[in-house]
Amino acid sequence: MADRQPLISDSSDPSETADNTPALPSLGFSSFSQSLGLGAHPNVSPPSSPPPRSRPGYSRLQSDTSGVGRNAPETLVEEDEGDIADSFGKHASSGLGIATPASPPAPRRKVSIQTIPRVPIGVKSPTLYSAATLSPPGTGDPFLGGFPKDSASSTPDLRRERFSPSDDRGDYEQFRRGVLKHTNNNETLRSPDYLHYLHSSDTDRLRKGAPSIRSAYENEFRPNQECPTTKDFYQSRFTWISISIVIICLFSTIFSGIFLVLALKGPRYGRRITTHGSLTPGEAQVLTSIMAKLIELSFVTSFVTFLGQVLSRRAFMKEQGRGVTLSELSMWRWVVQPGTLIVHWQIAKYAGITVLGLLSLLSAVLATLYAPAATALVQPVLKFGKWEQRVLVGSIKTQFANIAYVKGICETPIRTDDEFGGSTCLQIEHAAQGYHNYQRYLAFWRATSDNGNGTTDQEKRPPGFALLHENTTVVANWINTIDTKAVSKEQNRIINNVSLAMPHSGVFQAARDARNGILQPEELNSEGNYFLRASVPSPVMHVLCANMKKEELEPIVYDEWPDTGPVDINTWGKQSGNATTTNKTVVDDLFGWTKKDPTMVDYPPVFAKLPMPFNTILNHTSLAWGRDSIYLLGQGGKDTRSDKTGVFFLCQIRATLTPQCNTRYNATGSGGSLEAVCNEDDDMGYIKSMTNATSTLREPDWRDIGFDWSNSMSLNTGIMDANASNSRLLTQLALQPDGSGEVNLNPSLPSPAEALAVMSGCTLLMAAQDSPFVMFWNYTEHDLVTPQPQYFNASVQAQQYGSGGSDQVSKGWIVILLLVFLLNIFVLIYFLVHRGLVTDFSEPPNLFALAVNSPPSHLFAGSCGGGPEGKQFMVNWFVNTEGDHLFMEPGARPIAAEHPHPHSHTHGHGHGPAPAATAAAPKPGFFAPITAAIERLRRRGLHLGRRQNQTLLRPASVSEHELELEHANTRTQRQYAMLAKRRSML
Repeated sequence: MADRQPLISDSSDPSETADNTPALPSLGFSSFSQSLGLGAHPNVSPPSSPPPRSRPGYSRLQSDTSGVGRNAPETLVEEDEGDIADSFGKHASSGLGIATPASPPAPRRKVSIQTIPRVPIGVKSPTLYSAATLSPPGTGDPFLGGFPKDSASSTPDLRRERFSPSDDRGDYEQFRRGVLKHTNNNETLRSPDYLHYLHSSDTDRLRKGAPSIRSAYENEFRPNQECPTTKDFYQSRFTWISISIVIICLFSTIFSGIFLVLALKGPRYGRRITTHGSLTPGEAQVLTSIMAKLIELSFVTSFVTFLGQVLSRRAFMKEQGRGVTLSELSMWRWVVQPGTLIVHWQIAKYAGITVLGLLSLLSAVLATLYAPAATALVQPVLKFGKWEQRVLVGSIKTQFANIAYVKGICETPIRTDDEFGGSTCLQIEHAAQGYHNYQRYLAFWRATSDNGNGTTDQEKRPPGFALLHENTTVVANWINTIDTKAVSKEQNRIINNVSLAMPHSGVFQAARDARNGILQPEELNSEGNYFLRASVPSPVMHVLCANMKKEELEPIVYDEWPDTGPVDINTWGKQSGNATTTNKTVVDDLFGWTKKDPTMVDYPPVFAKLPMPFNTILNHTSLAWGRDSIYLLGQGGKDTRSDKTGVFFLCQIRATLTPQCNTRYNATGSGGSLEAVCNEDDDMGYIKSMTNATSTLREPDWRDIGFDWSNSMSLNTGIMDANASNSRLLTQLALQPDGSGEVNLNPSLPSPAEALAVMSGCTLLMAAQDSPFVMFWNYTEHDLVTPQPQYFNASVQAQQYGSGGSDQVSKGWIVILLLVFLLNIFVLIYFLVHRGLVTDFSEPPNLFALAVNSPPSHLFAGSCGGGPEGKQFMVNWFVNTEGDHLFMEPGARPIAAEHPHPHSHTHGHGHGPAPAATAAAPKPGFFAPITAAIERLRRRGLHLGRRQNQTLLRPASVSEHELELEHANTRTQRQYAMLAKRRSML
């Protein structure tokens, strides 16, 4: 037995040495028994094969002085039973069957008593043997019923010297064969002198009138013959298990590396992952989760296998002398079942500070967090990319503000009205969009006024508003703003001049052009967004209003001219053709009426009459092509809190194109926004792409669209005093001087020019549809039958499904992916460098099979019920060999340190772990506390390094009897010798 301290305390009897064998089954005697006689059955034949070697049984002779004079049979003779020969069957099991008068005889057995010569007490007499003394029938154990309470043999021992009373095995085998031979001749064979197994302490176990009790530890377990390993504990690298482990490590390493690259690079998958693509977002997420789980499982499998290989190889090592502890053998559960760190925290206390313990704790954390890390960094999610400078393409079909094309694309079911069908449809569309935009604009002003956020600064006043395709909000911006107060003072009249820049509506179609490859929100489960900045010109609506007196308007009011006759809605159609004048007005210079162009495009407008209060009127004169403006005349009125009767304002409305702006389109799943951004510092302005562009381009074609718009908005109803609601509200916005005579914008109300600009903004969106992305038209036809591509500079930032995380916080998970990849590489290199595998003794079945065939140890005393505790987790264990049988034994100090002269006697105490060498005192200085702390950790088991004078644990059997590993004869012994000579801790 490797552990020299028995589980049962030694007897005080000096005659009971550690080499005594267990006693025979106890015998029961009657009150008149004086002697013991043994007899053998004459018909017992030797078995066909040599029976297993069995220790002779023994029993104590009762020294009852009161029974000396009793008359009793001198011998005990076992009667013949017909089936007793069956007890010497295949396994040669035989034994002693004895019954006493106080106990009933066992079934199918009878006991007769014969006398044998009595031996006086104190006189040494050889023990008599017969075939019946080897073992009772039906068993192969000669110790049935006996339990040597104080014998060292109470625990099984695998040492050769415990197999027989002497090392002379030949004499013992010859004696055993002689027993069988003489038994057949009814002879009694006396044992040699060395077969002396009588122990005085065994009389305590004899119980009168009851069968003897046998301990489970009294057996003849012969490991070298009965338990040689049937399978090799070392397998080459070409076995299917070794290959499978390498494949699993390769899988975990390769795919964890792929996941790490995806997390670091953060690729975007474009149309590969879309709602209608080859891989849907849901499928991509499921696939990523499956792969992450496979990587996690393969990582756990490879690391647990690596851990088992390292510990199992350490257990074989004799030269290094570390062995393994039970806490180290339990580390694999940390990775597989992290909850055991809480339930069995005491194990982590002993093994957690070792290198393997720290790696196991780290692996447990990595295995637990790998799936969340992969979800955060690798699983495809919608994410914005960087701004990309691109050249986009769009289709153009017509020039800007082509009234014929705008009428043609108006959606109406009426196809029989060729002359007015298009105009009717267009005016309905103008009215629908114009009124809606105007109403929302006024509602925004109401909210601004209620909150007290009104201002007279034109740039900070509420911007223009429009709606495109019912789901895209259009945000227009005020440009070329003026100081109303200063300009009005300079012109000596109230001047209200605004310019409203609208975005180019053609960008909306270009963003959805398949040639540009921009993923739309509907392709991303209606969740994706993208931002686009297009370097294209923007249409601008200019509205200039000036307050005028009645007498100042007479030169341009037809009804005020002499000899004109009555003017009404019925006669104005004919009279308007002659309503052209070169009359001079006080606002000629303000509105640019030079009256020098022979086409009369610079002539002033002529109105039919002066509008009544709360009414507006339009001019429809000067129909020659080239005039770019329409004009509106309105008069205020008296309401509850103000009186603007006699306050007339004349407004000029026209459209231009400007290169100072760019169009931004933001698309979302529920709609989008289209915005005109006019900033000189903006790199995406059209002027930056086309530096020679005209600063302002007048668009005379818009006038035709403007006429249809103004009619649809009821702005000309003043010609018949219709008192239209839109005209009433518009005239109520007329500007007036304050109490001090100063003129400025009203902070609580929009001005008439602002209202007209917002109201007419929808016409610019219609005019820009399918129009060029430049400020010119270079085709001979106004309409193109085949759409033509046109390119423009743009910058795009789009959402796509991609890896790499959606925010900066998720980047922290990269540590988990990196550590898993590095550990996978480390484990893979380990399996590629080490040739083959050894049996993993950290696996419970393998550990149980090894432990159940190993001798017990006093170091684990008390752990058989509730399990080990405390320092029992730190006991070092080694795998030793007895022939071809492997077993576990605890370590002991090196023999050179404890015993200068090797000896082989049995120790009465166990060999505990070698104490760590005394640490050298750290040198004084700044790093002394750090050095001392590391030294303490190393002494506790961190094993960061080993000093030259540090003692090592070695197996007890090696310490006392150095194994000659060079004399390995069998395959198992050669494999064991190879592993036992290893020095690498890995």
